[in-house]
Amino acid sequence: MSEYKIAVVNSSSFGQVFTEHWKELEEIGEVKRFMLPTDIDGKSLAAKLKGYNIIIASVTPMFDKEFFDNTEGLLLISRHGIGFNNVDIKAAKEHGVKVTIVPQLVERDSVAENELVNLLTLVRRTVAAAERERDDRYEDRAEFMGNELSGKTFGVIGCGNIGSRVAELFSVFGGQVFITDPDPKAPEGWLKSHNVQRVDLDTLLKNSDYVSLNASLNDGNYHLINAEKVAEMKKGAYLCNNARGALIDETAVLDGIKSGQLSGYAADAVEVEPVRASHPFLHNDRVLLTPHTSAYTYECLHGMGEKCVSDVKNLIANKPLVRELTSTLA
Repeated sequence: MSEYKIAVVNSSSFGQVFTEHWKELEEIGEVKRFMLPTDIDGKSLAAKLKGYNIIIASVTPMFDKEFFDNTEGLLLISRHGIGFNNVDIKAAKEHGVKVTIVPQLVERDSVAENELVNLLTLVRRTVAAAERERDDRYEDRAEFMGNELSGKTFGVIGCGNIGSRVAELFSVFGGQVFITDPDPKAPEGWLKSHNVQRVDLDTLLKNSDYVSLNASLNDGNYHLINAEKVAEMKKGAYLCNNARGALIDETAVLDGIKSGQLSGYAADAVEVEPVRASHPFLHNDRVLLTPHTSAYTYECLHGMGEKCVSDVKNLIANKPLVRELTSTLA
């Protein structure tokens, strides 16, 4: 099987914690990790990966039409995650390249729980208080006033796999949970058991104390939360985002925090990654930003790695691939 060459692209986690996944791929063929610029153009990306016929792909870079037009012999792109907005699925299919993603349930709990953790950490100002304690400044503790979540109103924008779990976690605080989603899949029994009500986006923003973004990124919701929507939000609301950074206009959210319209913003993703120290989010103590680590639990990373390895094994054995996006594209 020496004809198989496997490129692990921009993933700093695959094969690192669970080294057995890397070793399993080495039994199939040559494996090499590539850490490439996130904004590399398609033609240059194809040149860098020339000769590799299997790719384990992270959230970056973009595998666009230009990439597929300039590559030869590529058989599979296995996404080390559930998102696929960095892969042109149509172009992949036109060039005979299979594209797979991790089943949604693998990431569901990890991402949803991290969103709640980030929100609670921001609201209760946990990091700042802990740092002050480390600096031997116990007497400053009165500065770190926070807010409760119990009995408050919550809004979930995008109530699919992860958003529905976020709504379930919010429901334990006993308040009303609003959801908005263009795809009305949530069954009536689930809505009632978790005190969830389906509303339009404007109603959700005007009434929610805490708003969670969980929508997929597409052409219709780029900068979904812009200056106009920030102005519509309930004054003093908190916003959290563990989906895609481009769902918000970063300047509008920062302006909303500075004006007091928003109390804070917690996020695990920004529009342009990796984040550098100069990013304005990192210079505002009402923003909590983590480096795209929502899926970084042992349980989730193991499941993601297992799926990528099984994709490669199934491909070379000519077996069906699970969650193959190109097989369902019309």
